[in-house]
Amino acid sequence: MLFLSVDFGTSSIKISIVDENLKQLQTAKEDYPYILLPGEKVEIDPDELFASLSRAAGKLDAGLMSQIDMLCYCTFSPSPVLMREDGTLAYPNIVTHMDRRSRAQTDTILAKVGKDEFLNITGFYPFAGGAGVMTLLWFMENEPAVLRDVACFGHLPTYIHHKLTGCWMTDLVNASMMGLYDTVTQSGWSEELLEKLDIPSAWLTDIRQPGTAFGTLQKDMADALGVREGIPVAVGTNDMASAQAGAGNFEPGCIMDTAGSSDMVSILTDQPVVHPRYYLRNSAIPGLWQIYATTAGGFALDWFYGQFCREMEANTFYGAYMEEVIDGWVEEKEVSFDPYLTGDRQSLEKRAGAWRGLTLSATREEMLAAMLRSMNRVLYETIEEARKLQSLKPVIQIAGGMSDEKFIRLKTREIPGFRFEVVDNCSILGNVALALRFMQQ
Repeated sequence: MLFLSVDFGTSSIKISIVDENLKQLQTAKEDYPYILLPGEKVEIDPDELFASLSRAAGKLDAGLMSQIDMLCYCTFSPSPVLMREDGTLAYPNIVTHMDRRSRAQTDTILAKVGKDEFLNITGFYPFAGGAGVMTLLWFMENEPAVLRDVACFGHLPTYIHHKLTGCWMTDLVNASMMGLYDTVTQSGWSEELLEKLDIPSAWLTDIRQPGTAFGTLQKDMADALGVREGIPVAVGTNDMASAQAGAGNFEPGCIMDTAGSSDMVSILTDQPVVHPRYYLRNSAIPGLWQIYATTAGGFALDWFYGQFCREMEANTFYGAYMEEVIDGWVEEKEVSFDPYLTGDRQSLEKRAGAWRGLTLSATREEMLAAMLRSMNRVLYETIEEARKLQSLKPVIQIAGGMSDEKFIRLKTREIPGFRFEVVDNCSILGNVALALRFMQQ
């Protein structure tokens, strides 16, 4: 049996042909730009997204593509979308998790719901970029005309699934990331939140289990991809939830670190306890949750390179120079860093990165080392909170561009007590693992 597995990332798409033994037979990748607009808006053009999907699919062997039996996928999120009855977008673009237009809507939720009540229902605080409902409230308060034609509100998997199959759904994981779902009890959309925030329940779809077959591939998308019309399409989900499955993690206490443009940790738990220092999200498996936190990762390194090290070749900076910094500045001395270069997605306040302890003797190497240490400590603090609730596995599985030997040495120092195991292509493989899991039930 052959699967076509797709990972829609923040700036690129990966696509693979995978067999039932989770062996990747062929892989392709295509980049697409995200759009930066005034007012801290960060969006993606859906035409660019699907054009990149078609180009990536065109790089794969046509003979193998004609034998595909099922399509499965995952996406970045939060990724709010406002859709019309026919599945087209009422607002023309996909809003990304990097978007911060909705800072003022935190106050809306605090006034109408209350900080602790929102946390105790959704599993997180109402901060910009952290939940789809923030963007929805922004449109309700700032561009209500956009909502006249809205028939459905969701995240990117809802839009993609309708585009592929014509069927409406919200997956279990993204439901808990929208800020309108009772995550702590996994009991469905919160009537209390919908009522207090004046959001029509008709805008929300049925919640489906990731990996389960739901609908079949429509002709236009089959033609664009070069696969057969009518093959089943599995319910897609969030990329981190897929990555856990791709790493073989289906039990409480498993830890996954995805170290790419952002550095994210996800800990599976059967103890749905909320805390201000982390998100509580559904996992892709009913009855399990994710304790989750994120920090800047590769975005921060790219920024540092562009601001402080432009005289270097990029491969020197990300290679030998990075290794020198990681191994040469092991201990924290005078210089420290506040790890909020991309904000703090666990705080209601607008926070920013900052070095402390700078003197005339400080070097850029010491500054970079402080930044690297601080980002990993964000993840370590979350793991330590999880340890209070859950017995943890001794191995942290790690994937992404910041998972080579030098970064693992850094993480071993800053996140002590664990062994790191590198795993590859977890989101792509996780899409298939989830489909296989539910096919066998």
